[in-house]
Parts: sequence; C-alpha cells; structure tokens
Amino acid sequence: MKKIIVPAVHEEAELICDVTGKPAVAKLTMSFEYGSDRDGDVLEADLCNEAANEILGLLQSKYPQFQTVRRF
Repeated sequence: MKKIIVPAVHEEAELICDVTGKPAVAKLTMSFEYGSDRDGDVLEADLCNEAANEILGLLQSKYPQFQTVRRF
C-alpha cells in the first residue's frame, strides 16, 4: 500500500538567457579537470538562440574543429 506523506508540488520553470534575458534554448557548460589552471571550476550559461550562435561562431572562428552534431 502506498501512503502519501507529502503531496508533490508541480513546479514550472522558465530558463532565461544569461546574456540577453530572452528565453534560453541552449546551455554552455565548461568543466575544468585535474591538471588545468582552474581545476574543479565549472562555467554554466543558459543562452538564447542569438547568443548561442554568436558564441559558437567565436569558438569556430578560433577552433574550426569544434562542430555541432545533430542528436535527433
């Protein structure tokens, strides 16, 4: 038998771009590992379409090997 002790609360959230304040459609995450100058640091940013494309363009202009892969 299942007895509910604390009823669940339905939560809704909206992700907002850290750059523009528009709705976010992408997330950028960088995790620095052992041996780096920033060992253990993490950078996370929620990005709108415009900011994500701008950052991707900057990365690819310096490092052309960074290409996206379609998951679905």
